[in-house]
Amino acid sequence: MALQGGISQISDGSRVKPVPCAETTLEYCKFLQYLGGMSTDRELTPRQRQIFEYVEERMVTAGAPPTLKEICGRFRFRSPNAAREHLRLIEQKGYLKRERRRARGIRIDRENSSLDELVRVPLLGRIVAGNPNDAIENIEARIPLPRALLRGTRLFALRVGGSSMEGAGIFDGDIAILNSQAEVTDGEIAAVLVGDEATLKRVFRIRDGIRLQAENSEFPDLVLDQFNAGALRVAGVLVGILRTV
Repeated sequence: MALQGGISQISDGSRVKPVPCAETTLEYCKFLQYLGGMSTDRELTPRQRQIFEYVEERMVTAGAPPTLKEICGRFRFRSPNAAREHLRLIEQKGYLKRERRRARGIRIDRENSSLDELVRVPLLGRIVAGNPNDAIENIEARIPLPRALLRGTRLFALRVGGSSMEGAGIFDGDIAILNSQAEVTDGEIAAVLVGDEATLKRVFRIRDGIRLQAENSEFPDLVLDQFNAGALRVAGVLVGILRTV
């Protein structure tokens, strides 16, 4: 039930009937208003949700919440007051706590956060976004990441080296998060093995084989004809990128 203008709505289970408040008691109208308020008081606006998720992201990738300056830079706020007001409203709705006079004084309310549902993603080494390089499969570390932010159930991570995928927003030093799978849809970015060498490229099936496409005009496509395409193996499909600033 919700109140809009002077009209409330009552559901009989099969359809919704508009009922003028004038035909109901004053107490009933107030009750409808009360219920409507309960359902929306703690709901974040789209912008507040973006800021809250950014705070969660920084907690995972940087190990600390963002400063007001960093929030302003991310969302292009002209004044720290804008970021401060958004945080105040998010805190008012119970999603976080702020510690005054601390640059990074933001604490997440775990009840409203996906941070408790973490998956520890193994970091396997380095993959080249350029010409294929020797594959590295030693586990360097395990990165805790929110499961809700990533699709896939067999996740692993690789450090990116080179600049061939810059056009796709993947830069040297980034960490690529991939889901281990053997199949890839045309146009998806994947870590692929050609023999014993690995590279990160956009994969296309063509009439006579497979084309591995870079996202930088300085790097030519790598085309494998039908005789050599059998040597290619998909290690995983890209599902996310981590970057430190």
